[in-house]
Amino acid sequence: MKHSLLLVVILFCLTGTTIKAQNRKELEARRKQTLKEIEYTNSLLKKTQLEKKNSMNQLLILNKKIKAREELIQNIQQEIALLDKRIQQLLARLDTLENNLNKLKKAYARMLVFAYKTRSAYDKIIFVLSADDFNKSYRRLRYLQYYGEYRQKQIQQIITTKTEIKSVLEQLREKKLQKEQLRNESEQEKMILSKDKDEQTKVLGSLKKQESELLKKLAEQKKADRQLQETIKQLIAEELRKAREDAARKAREESKAKEREKTTATTTKSSTVVKEEVKKPEPLLTREEQLVNDKFESNRGLLPWPTERGIILSTYGEHDHPVLKGIKVRNDGIHIGTLPGAKVRSIFDGEVTKVLSIPGKNKVVIIRHGNYFTVYANLSEVLVGAGQKVKTKQTIGVAGTDPDEDKTFVELQIWNGSIKLNPELWITKIN
Repeated sequence: MKHSLLLVVILFCLTGTTIKAQNRKELEARRKQTLKEIEYTNSLLKKTQLEKKNSMNQLLILNKKIKAREELIQNIQQEIALLDKRIQQLLARLDTLENNLNKLKKAYARMLVFAYKTRSAYDKIIFVLSADDFNKSYRRLRYLQYYGEYRQKQIQQIITTKTEIKSVLEQLREKKLQKEQLRNESEQEKMILSKDKDEQTKVLGSLKKQESELLKKLAEQKKADRQLQETIKQLIAEELRKAREDAARKAREESKAKEREKTTATTTKSSTVVKEEVKKPEPLLTREEQLVNDKFESNRGLLPWPTERGIILSTYGEHDHPVLKGIKVRNDGIHIGTLPGAKVRSIFDGEVTKVLSIPGKNKVVIIRHGNYFTVYANLSEVLVGAGQKVKTKQTIGVAGTDPDEDKTFVELQIWNGSIKLNPELWITKIN
């Protein structure tokens, strides 16, 4: 029972260590990814600062950069916390090992004293023969034999314990060094964060002086959003109407075919078949379209980004205007900032249903994936046409650049029928 309990405790400790190791690896991977995002954000910021000072785009990039750096600092703090736990575990283990070593040394010292007293063969013979009877003499002889073996085991245990203590000390030095490096990194990131926030305040103050211009741009943006939304709704309604008509036509054709193929079945059986056919809903998608639709659904959270590299500058839904107080901004999708000339890709297999131009949205491509539609707005160039089949990550155009803001971005929207969806929940977290 004791052995079983000991085994459970050992397994629990090993499992706990593995989980902590995995958490540390996940934190390290996340930190590296955040650093890449900050590096890319810096490249966008430098490009904007070279072309235009104190623009809305510069503020959006700074906001994204600050958020990423705050996440990085939080990530580093979590890594430090995990290292602290590991260091405490190692210190506890070291204390246990040192106590065990002291006990082993004391026990071995007592054995040396006994060994000294019985150091000669004569003394050992006297020790054995001085017993009261034969059985006791035999037991003393066996004791001397076991004693010799036990001495060897004790020596080995002392050596093993010393080796383990050395290993624990090395791990402690390593973990403390890692902790110190992370603390230094955290302090450096805090200093950079402070500078970024100062720059953010400066840009924000400059933009607040341009309130009338910002309001004008916001009104133009809302007008373009409404026009695109109406276009998408009309397109989806038209696609659904066509699908219903096709389904009804196929149903009529199948019904006529079955009428021609009827045999001399009984009236009861025939009527039963008719009733079953009436109850069965007609599909609005073809088998191929349904397959694409199902695959699209199953890839929720795994779909690629529409650009090879990019950062989300404006999120889905309603949120506060970054400059104008009391003003709300609503996005039907997400705005992904990227570098000039960046290629825009389809995020899944589908068919191009519409290519159009909308003032304030540049060129727009709409792709159908069964009942799902993806919308790619603000393209300066389009490389596909309506009715064309496209594959995942196939280039469909080039991201447009707003000359006033020197902002290169693509707007991504995802619709399920007439229902708008949050693209961030559908694309991968890592770009």
